[in-house]
Amino acid sequence: MDNLMLYLLKVSAGTIFLYIFYVLFFSKDTFYKRNRILLILILILPIGVPFLKIFYFDITNPTPSTDAINNIMATGNQVETAVSTQINSFNFYDLLIKLYFSIGIIVLIRGLIGITKTLMIIRKGIIKDKKFPVMVLTDSDYPVFSFFPYIVIPKKIYESGGNADIIEHENTHIRQAHTLDILLVELSIAFQWFNPFIWLIKRSIILNHEYLADKISIRNLNNSKEYQYKLLTIAAHLGTVPLAHSFSSSIKNRLIMINRRPSSKSAVLKNIFILPVAAMLLVMFSFRTESDSLNKGKPDLQFSKSSMTEILKFVATNTKYPLMARSSFDTGKVFVLVKMHKGGIIEECKAFSDKKEIKAPILPKIVIVGYQSSSRQSVATNKSNSNHPALKSECIRAANMLGDIDIPEWKDKNMEFGLAIEFVIKPGKGLDKPNELR
Repeated sequence: MDNLMLYLLKVSAGTIFLYIFYVLFFSKDTFYKRNRILLILILILPIGVPFLKIFYFDITNPTPSTDAINNIMATGNQVETAVSTQINSFNFYDLLIKLYFSIGIIVLIRGLIGITKTLMIIRKGIIKDKKFPVMVLTDSDYPVFSFFPYIVIPKKIYESGGNADIIEHENTHIRQAHTLDILLVELSIAFQWFNPFIWLIKRSIILNHEYLADKISIRNLNNSKEYQYKLLTIAAHLGTVPLAHSFSSSIKNRLIMINRRPSSKSAVLKNIFILPVAAMLLVMFSFRTESDSLNKGKPDLQFSKSSMTEILKFVATNTKYPLMARSSFDTGKVFVLVKMHKGGIIEECKAFSDKKEIKAPILPKIVIVGYQSSSRQSVATNKSNSNHPALKSECIRAANMLGDIDIPEWKDKNMEFGLAIEFVIKPGKGLDKPNELR
C-alpha cells in the first residue's frame, strides 16, 4: 500500500508541476487548440511517467538507518523498534488507502449521478432534428447546453428566433468532442480528489472549450458584436447541468478573451519549452529505487504487509554477523533464494552475491550491523571477500529456520522468494564480539 501512496504522490506532484508551467507560459495565449492538447497531457502524462522507471537512484543512505521503512537493522533493541514502527506505519497506510478509495468512489458516483441527471433532461425533451448534432427542445428551466451528441435548447429561446450563433457555438463543442475532455477530467478528479489543482485544471479545460467555441463561432458567422451581445442578453438560468457545456457560462472571462488581441506568431516559440519540461518530469518522477531494481522483471511479491514484516523481523533477529567475517572486515550484500513447500517446509536455500541469479521476487533489504572497536578499525585493512563465504553460510542458516514462523501465505501453496541481506561494519568502542541482540 505504501507503494500506491508513493505513486499517488508522484502523480499529484507531476500534475501540479505541469499545470503551474501551463499557467505561467501558455494560459493567456489565444492558441486554444494547442492549449486543449496541453491540458489533456497534464492529466495523462503524470499517470504514466512513474511506470517508465528509466532512471535508477539508490535513495537509501550509504550508512544504514533505522528510519528507512524498507531496511531493518539487527542492532540490538533497534530491531524491535524498527519493526514496531513499520507495523504501525502499515496500519496508518491501510487507513489512508481505505479513505482514499472511499472518497474516490463517492466522487465517481457523484459524476455518474451527474451524467444520469443530464441524460434525464435530454430524455424529457422533444427531439427537433435527429441529424447530427441532435437538437432537443426542453420545457425545463435550464440554460442552452450541449452534451455529446445533443444540443438542448429551452423552447422559449428557440421560438424567439435568431439562434444561429448559439447553435453554432454548441455545435462546435460537439464537433470537437469536448464532452470527452469533461469525462476525462471527471475520472481524473476521482483519481486525484486530494489534489486541489485538479479542480483548477477542470476549470481551465472548460474555459478553454468556451474560448475555442467562441472563436470558431465568430469566425464562421462573422458577427463579433452581435455574438457578444447575445452572450450578455441570454442570462444564465438558475438551473445547472452537470458535465455539460452551457452557452451562458463564464461570460466575463469569455468577453475578455474575445476582445484580446490574437497572440503573435512569435509566441509559438514558447512551444520549445515543452520538451525540456517533459524531460524534467521524467527525471523527477521516472526513477526506480533499489527495491524496484531488485524486483524488476520479476513476479510480484505475494505476501501481505504483516507477513512480510514478520519474515523480515525473524531474519533480522536470527542473523548474526559471523566473527570471522567481522574480524576480516568482510562486508557486502548476500541474496538468498528460498524454496518452500506447503506448510512452511524448506526445500532449498541458496546464497548468491549477485541479485541477477535470483529469478523470484525479492523482499525489502535487511541490514545486519557489526561493530568493531575504532582502534582496530584504524589499523585494519579491508580483506572483504567478494564471495562472502561466511556471510552466505550465516544467511542460509537463518533462512532455513523460516519454517518455524507461522505465515498464512505458505500454508496452502509452494513459495519461492528471495532475501536481500546487507552486512556493514560500524565503529564501536570495545565491541569485539559478534553482533548480538541485546
